Amino acid sequence: MTLQQLRYFVETARTLHFTKAAEHLNVSQPSLSYALSQLSKRLGVPLFKIEGTKVSLTEYGEAFLPYAESALNILAQGEAQLNRMQNPYTTNINLGYIYTVSFDAIPKLIDDFYLYKGNRNISFSLQVNITDILIKKLLDGSLDVVIAPSSAIKNDCIKSIPLFEQELFLVVYNDHPLAKRRSVTIEDFKNERFIMIKKGTDLYLQTDSLFRKHNIVPNVFFEVDECNSMASFVGAQLGIAIMPKIPALTSYNIKAIPFKGRTVTRTISILWNGCIKHTPALKSFLDFCKLSRSNNSVAKSK
Repeated sequence: MTLQQLRYFVETARTLHFTKAAEHLNVSQPSLSYALSQLSKRLGVPLFKIEGTKVSLTEYGEAFLPYAESALNILAQGEAQLNRMQNPYTTNINLGYIYTVSFDAIPKLIDDFYLYKGNRNISFSLQVNITDILIKKLLDGSLDVVIAPSSAIKNDCIKSIPLFEQELFLVVYNDHPLAKRRSVTIEDFKNERFIMIKKGTDLYLQTDSLFRKHNIVPNVFFEVDECNSMASFVGAQLGIAIMPKIPALTSYNIKAIPFKGRTVTRTISILWNGCIKHTPALKSFLDFCKLSRSNNSVAKSK
């Protein structure tokens, strides 16, 4: 069994599409298929089943996947740790964040950190993505710190500090009957068709909790991966959504309406991997975030 075979297996298991997996891995599809067949032969069980154009994991593949992912994560952490040992005083921080905090909270947070330090000798490499991918990158060492919700994360290595509460809004298209309202309650739209974020994400858990609190079973018309997709589906008048306010709303001709009393929020936290050694630069940034939290000086999302 080789490291390459494990990487090929994990990528194919994530995409469930041989052509896409080969493209992501930058290899030919025959090379990918051969590596996977050799891995199955080595393990003595089939990992994938193919029915027409549909690819799915077998029960053996489903059982093997978390172990393969864990092995790759541990190796990546080891590689990252060696890099930190070679360059213990690196002044660059790899920071990942979700899109909905990119336009206000992240610039303010970094600017406040520079004011706190009194200089700008620490640089940031920034990545934006959905929370699931950011956490994987945090665990494999390719990110040092992440700004994202933490309520849906189940990993003992991930440590967090709450930074601020992000307000959630009802988002409707401009011609919707509620578009002229200054505020809404859940009773105002409980019978509408909804565009929902995918299950298991923090935003899904927050929205689901809101519905459950009011004993409402939402009519979910579409389920999508991220907030931009939610906004585009609302703009196409396919439903309404509950989400944070993002700049793209104006591009889709939709409106964000606050809840009455501005009572619907979610917690955005700073997350880091507590199972690996930190550079002085990262320690300095985390210390700043802890101090900012205690002084309530970190910017809040508007």
